[in-house]
Amino acid sequence: MNKVSPIKVLIMSIFSTSTLFAGDLGLQGIDVTAPASTYSNSYSGSATKTNTRLIDLPQSVNVINQEQLKDQQATSLGQSITYAPGIDLDQGEGNRDAFIIRGNKTTADIFLDGVKDDAEYYRDLYNIERVDVLMGANGILFGKGGSGGIVNRVSKQASFIDFNSYSLQLGSFDSRRATLDINRKITDRFAVRLNVLADKGDSFIKGVNYEKQGINPVFTYLLDDKTTVKFGREYFHDQRVGYRGIPSQNKRPYNGNRGTYYGAASASPNEVSVNSTFFNIEHNFSDNVNIKNTTRYTDYDKYYQNVYAGSSVSSSDMLTLKGYYDNTQRQNFFNQTDVTWNFEIGGLEHTLLTGLEVGSQDNRRYRLTAANQTVSIHNPVSSGWNFNTYARDKKTDIRYTSVYFQDQIKINNQHQFVLGLRKDHYETDFNNVKDSTKFNIKDNMLSSRIGYIFKPTENISYYVSYSNAYQPRNGDQLDGISNDNVNQDPEKFVNYEVGTKIQFNEQLFGTFALYQLERERMQITDPDDVTKKIIVDGQRSRGLEFTLNGNLTDRYSVLAGYNYVNAEITKDQGVGSSAISKGTRLGNVASHNFSIWNKYEFNSTWSAAIGMIGRGEMYAATPTSSTSVTIPGWVRMDAAAYARIDEKTIVQFNIENLLDKTYYSSAHNVNNIMVGMPLNAKITWIRDF
Repeated sequence: MNKVSPIKVLIMSIFSTSTLFAGDLGLQGIDVTAPASTYSNSYSGSATKTNTRLIDLPQSVNVINQEQLKDQQATSLGQSITYAPGIDLDQGEGNRDAFIIRGNKTTADIFLDGVKDDAEYYRDLYNIERVDVLMGANGILFGKGGSGGIVNRVSKQASFIDFNSYSLQLGSFDSRRATLDINRKITDRFAVRLNVLADKGDSFIKGVNYEKQGINPVFTYLLDDKTTVKFGREYFHDQRVGYRGIPSQNKRPYNGNRGTYYGAASASPNEVSVNSTFFNIEHNFSDNVNIKNTTRYTDYDKYYQNVYAGSSVSSSDMLTLKGYYDNTQRQNFFNQTDVTWNFEIGGLEHTLLTGLEVGSQDNRRYRLTAANQTVSIHNPVSSGWNFNTYARDKKTDIRYTSVYFQDQIKINNQHQFVLGLRKDHYETDFNNVKDSTKFNIKDNMLSSRIGYIFKPTENISYYVSYSNAYQPRNGDQLDGISNDNVNQDPEKFVNYEVGTKIQFNEQLFGTFALYQLERERMQITDPDDVTKKIIVDGQRSRGLEFTLNGNLTDRYSVLAGYNYVNAEITKDQGVGSSAISKGTRLGNVASHNFSIWNKYEFNSTWSAAIGMIGRGEMYAATPTSSTSVTIPGWVRMDAAAYARIDEKTIVQFNIENLLDKTYYSSAHNVNNIMVGMPLNAKITWIRDF
């Protein structure tokens, strides 16, 4: 904790001499659908693949625009969703993005420009324009998965306006970050944009550090007045020490020094390299007919090694440590073709989307384990780890074809419908190399969606919707097939939702949603016969979400959100010490979450922001008859300060966990509980040139 002390002194100095401020950063590349200097958004292209007003969408959509990302200095995907209701961070074993959306855990429902980016790594936002969070089952446009919702990153593209900017950042724990964003109009038909990242730092956890680099050139070429070609390539590299948190004791997180590493930091390296190439061509046949084809190929090369707490702390203060090495090689190829037709027939206005998607995924993942070690909780560090036990080796090759259609029907100014269907055919060749077993699995899934929107006035809408999605037995990371489930149909997720949306004015937007999300065809151990597996409809989330985003006055902006969810098991599951009773709350899902971020612009130079995030208590994992660990609720305060030095220069100061609250942000299981960041700060210099 000694590293934080100079920051505390700096904060006290700032608070004693000036007022905190937050305001318009004034950088290029702001989402054109959002009014300047506001967190409000009017449109989304993610939810329907057409540029649709949010008020006309029959589902809850949270658009985290460039203004919000900059004001909060959210530089990673995990940080970006902190103030979004209904979605929470999962721990991700200290090596990947993982989310819980409406009670459903996912590491794969993550997209880039509408194309699946489902490998396990931490995503940076150096080249991202905005983040769209779509709530509920989203099968008809996004295919397999999308059970509780999806997260879609919208990337920065080359435009025909010259601009340049860079940012330099220094922060707590020796963090240093630099980004560069250059856009050039080469000719009237050709433009190029380059985004570059360099970022490294330490942590409040002893022995933990990270370093990452990224470079992303993209190009836009106008073949003619009706045809646009976009293409680009990204290289991203992340190298860090993995950290899986603290163990439990007496059904609570262990109350120790939050800077202690429980395991062996030196034996927990993580590294990933991502090489991604895309090509997009779009042609307007007329004002009413458009075709777009997108191809993306991505190669992921990742390994991670963990030495972590593998047990709770015993009454004699002893702790078991476990360790393994995991290697994943994946190649994704996806091609999407979308045709959009705008027409009127029988007095009804139609926006019809028809699509074809084909793809392949080749995945190889193997694991080596080491013998457990027992240490004292007072010196929970170990050495001499030998990862030499061959524990897992799985190879998965997937090929799929999907066809889909969606019709947005406007009957009149008051009544609209959204209808959709998608047919997915998945063929999986699965090879359990270690056990010499092979399977060929064919899955056929029919996803659907129906939504009705009623608009008594132009600025108010009410909606009801039904949607579903499927998850084949290969799971999030493509290697979940076993002898027990190979012949089982995919899991099914069904979302029912009603809500209202209000456009108070051009820069203030509010939403309210009630939902029920059901998980069907879960495979569980038969409570009456431990030797058998059975399929049940065994999980349900019921909840409500509220958001208010935008400007309350010309100077005062707000982000506010609240989420309540009752996520529970609906059928008795498991046997003996692993039994889970009907009515048990799901792990890592708090019933109550709220957030509010306020910023005020005092004048053209100075602005101020202060935020608060709160979460109720939750279980670290779904309780069984023998294990239950509760993570206490917490409230965290953040703040930010901004000064516009001149027309091209802004300096901002962001503080996280202003009151230095000790809290627990997420968990992977009952003995891998993530400690939230202590008080930390960063100062950022942003310059257009």
